[in-house]
Amino acid sequence: MKKNFLITAALTMAMSSLNAQDIQLSSDKADVEKYMNTITQEDLKSHLSILASDEYEGRETGERGQKMAADYIAKYFMQQGLVGPVKDVPNPYFQQFDLYQQKYSHFYLKTNGYTLNLFEDIFPYGKFSIEENAEVVFVGYGEITDEVNDYKGLDVKDKGVIFFEKTPEEYGASNKMNGLRRKAKLAAEQGAAFAIILPNSDEDFNTQIQRYGSYIKKGSLSFKKPTETDNAKSFGLMLGKPSSFYEAFEIDTKKLNKTIAKALKSAKSAATGRVFNVSIDAKYQSRVMPTENVLGFMEGTDLKEEILVVTSHYDHVGIIDGKIHNGADDDGSGTTGLIEIVDAFVQAKKDGKGPRRSILFMTVTGEEKGLLGSEYYSENPVFPLENTITDLNIDMIGRGDDAHKEQENFVYVIGSDMLSSDLDKISKEVAKTYLPDFTLDYKYNAKDDPNRYYYRSDHYNFAKHGIPVIFYFNGTHEDYHQPTDTVDKITFGPMAKRAQLVFATAWELANRDQRPVVDKKPNDQ
Repeated sequence: MKKNFLITAALTMAMSSLNAQDIQLSSDKADVEKYMNTITQEDLKSHLSILASDEYEGRETGERGQKMAADYIAKYFMQQGLVGPVKDVPNPYFQQFDLYQQKYSHFYLKTNGYTLNLFEDIFPYGKFSIEENAEVVFVGYGEITDEVNDYKGLDVKDKGVIFFEKTPEEYGASNKMNGLRRKAKLAAEQGAAFAIILPNSDEDFNTQIQRYGSYIKKGSLSFKKPTETDNAKSFGLMLGKPSSFYEAFEIDTKKLNKTIAKALKSAKSAATGRVFNVSIDAKYQSRVMPTENVLGFMEGTDLKEEILVVTSHYDHVGIIDGKIHNGADDDGSGTTGLIEIVDAFVQAKKDGKGPRRSILFMTVTGEEKGLLGSEYYSENPVFPLENTITDLNIDMIGRGDDAHKEQENFVYVIGSDMLSSDLDKISKEVAKTYLPDFTLDYKYNAKDDPNRYYYRSDHYNFAKHGIPVIFYFNGTHEDYHQPTDTVDKITFGPMAKRAQLVFATAWELANRDQRPVVDKKPNDQ
């Protein structure tokens, strides 16, 4: 018995020692260094200067610039000898699918000879269609509290209501009570058809326009085909510019303020019940927006049934208020990095050193609209997901952030240890071996990171299916989603090293004997 105990103890110590060791890389270092060094600043700049040029109009999903970028990438894949793996379609490099765009074709409200217009005077929340002559009832602050009921004695069924955004303390309110959606829900529960909310000032209204106006103007994209009744059933919620509504509704603000002050002083409702007659016409229309992921496939050798995926997104936000948003860093940088990684693997294969596992290089569309392209692929995979060993996702690798002004040679690594301890060890060992002076920063590598970066790029649509991932990212900067995200701001030296790191990691994953073991459950992926 003592002998057995000693043997068991020795084996346990040996296994612990083995687990503590760094993972051993299986690749020939000279080969990896030879081909990773074919990824150069000059080549990256050449591709990026095209994809992030004004000619490509910001590459917005479904628009002309995105189509041009898709053609550019597909032609490059074909020229490099990658196979288009999509079956039974005219262009096997395109995984095409339909999205449905919905946005306002027009929106205005008329009363007393005035016309209140979309974005100038009205800012809608959500999507809805209304066309009717209606009565609008002033209901103070639109509240129902233990102390005050702004709807008491008022008939608002099938009518509009108008009220102030921020509820005063006299209503027994807390800061938590001030919320547009909550007040809209209250109005709907009283039978109202729509609600107009007035913020404290025109400045507050303009701030909302600046923050969210472009999203409303562009509308939404989704997989679901809308029906004629979808938007008609929606409750209409809109923010109104105070000065415009006071003028159009012929409201004497001094008189109104006195009435409200008197009501609050006596702990009564500020609702006057005054009725305004309006004509409102808001139309939320839809159209089909075909778009496509671009896929290039390199078949492996003895492990060819297993697939390594390398992704980036090639779409951006397009043209906003007449200004082209070129998206050089987001994600022109990741896309050109992927193109150069393709080139390095192609050169290796020509030299008889092709990968053992197959590699799918995929630039996806619709990332800026909600990770739609990668979602479509994960639900309609060209290759079985159970054969997919890892996704290496490259999204913004061309710049730095404020935290690394003194250290440009870094990359944020996100997700490498979420599902596979093997993958995390491989990632670290590759960096230590091939880029020893390069920093892997794990600041954002947490599911509860307040920025939620783990959930905000295309790797997530693989991770939620239990596929190990690594997300390579350089952080945000003042030009993020701005027209100033241009090629001249890119730091091509660090960008080349980030692309080289992804290449070296891909090479190791494509050639080791065993795929990364998934030893953690997706649980709340």
